[in-house]
Amino acid sequence: MDIFAKNSVPTLKKKKLSDHVADELERMIINNTLKEGDTLPSERDLMDAFNVGRPSVREALQRLSQKGLVEIKSGEKTRVTRPSMDTVISNVSGMAIGILSQAKEKKEFEQLRQLFEVAIVREAARNRTEDDLKRLELALLRNKNSLGDYDEFVKTDVDFHIAIIQCINNPIATNLYTTFIDWLIKARSKELYSEQHEKNYQHHCEIFDAIKSGDADIAEQAMNSHLKFVVESTS
Repeated sequence: MDIFAKNSVPTLKKKKLSDHVADELERMIINNTLKEGDTLPSERDLMDAFNVGRPSVREALQRLSQKGLVEIKSGEKTRVTRPSMDTVISNVSGMAIGILSQAKEKKEFEQLRQLFEVAIVREAARNRTEDDLKRLELALLRNKNSLGDYDEFVKTDVDFHIAIIQCINNPIATNLYTTFIDWLIKARSKELYSEQHEKNYQHHCEIFDAIKSGDADIAEQAMNSHLKFVVESTS
């Protein structure tokens, strides 16, 4: 049966027509009715299948393209793809920066970061290897050596936290954190943060010691104290 035969898809009601088209195509992609690499019918065939006009089809395809679900190339049929982590993150980055300009939302982002990192540091303390500890120790040394340089300290600060996340060997978690912290740094007061470099480094040492000892509870306490201090000192 041709899944795009004329009038073969549900009748479109109430919602914006392009949303209906996009939602139905997305459903087909998610449930593998449409598989990665499949080409979609022409705009004319999609118009007939969904009983909508060309603008609705084009808007729906653009929406799916922004999500990384289809690839649109001039002169070629639209092809089904799979979204990468980079695609997902880039689609929300602009929105996130806008949200972080508002105090209430920034506080909520900081809280989300805290929940994320506390869970991660517990796993890091339980599962870290000798190689992980060497990487953390090197990151900590670089953090110490950059105390007098704002930009370098921020970089080595982030690198230390990334080294913690790498202990759980989950690239998606690492990518999410890298984007997360980039958003928060852009919304942070440079003047306030500069004053706290020494204290932040000391906190990093405490977190490292807890991870090295394999004590998940102490690691959680150290990370909680550190992140609360960061929020309080940079708000």
